[in-house]
Amino acid sequence: MTNKLKNGEKKGGPTNNVLTALIEEQQPDILCFQELKTQNPGDLGFLRQYYPHITMNLSKDKKGYSGVAFLSKDKPEWTETDFTRYPEEVIGDYGEHEFTQEGRIVIAKFPSSIVITVYTPNAQPNLARMTERIAWEQTLRMYMIEIQREFDLPVILCGDLNCAPQEIDIHNPKSNRKSPGFSDQERSEFQNMIDSGLVDSFRFQNPDRIAYSYFSNFAKSRERNVGWRIDHILVSRSDLIRRTEILGEYFGSDHVPILIDLEL
Repeated sequence: MTNKLKNGEKKGGPTNNVLTALIEEQQPDILCFQELKTQNPGDLGFLRQYYPHITMNLSKDKKGYSGVAFLSKDKPEWTETDFTRYPEEVIGDYGEHEFTQEGRIVIAKFPSSIVITVYTPNAQPNLARMTERIAWEQTLRMYMIEIQREFDLPVILCGDLNCAPQEIDIHNPKSNRKSPGFSDQERSEFQNMIDSGLVDSFRFQNPDRIAYSYFSNFAKSRERNVGWRIDHILVSRSDLIRRTEILGEYFGSDHVPILIDLEL
């Protein structure tokens, strides 16, 4: 794979489309998006030539906010866009939380696996939304436990989890200890997810590698490699992992694509 297109521009430049470049070069069977910020389901219609099966979960109340999408070449047996498969007495009180209306999850069941894509709520400056964030984390974790128990299949959780779990995953850990995405509370919840039986696929294969998936649009952060690793693919079975990558050569967003190749 090259770092530039034939015309010499970085992927995501004004005369090429970063999504089609990504799809044609990487050939993913499944493609997931987070933070779509649209209310129009047709916005991804141009990708149906690659992925005939598209499920979107868009924000119901706030326009231009949140939103996730799940695209696949093969048709899932089913898809769902909320936690209601399991009652609140099993996975916790989720019905009254704002995240249920914000378009944050798609679950897809295939014969050999279950794939879940999420956009985790940001804790916000001064950690003002930490209560909502923790409720999301706990509900998602319990949901993951129950769906593995029900189906006994490998489970893949991918998306913007809005957490740099270790000091190696953020450019300046000391000055960010109380920042959203690196607070003790959020990192503890991430660890709880790992302790429940999931594996951070990238860190599993790259225990010492410094690589980031998010860069601020300010102060030439990407050029200076000043970033955070907050986008993750967690898997329930590490023996299925063949390859993981953070694809930093693709431009067009403050996040960069992440990839996993699994033996399913």
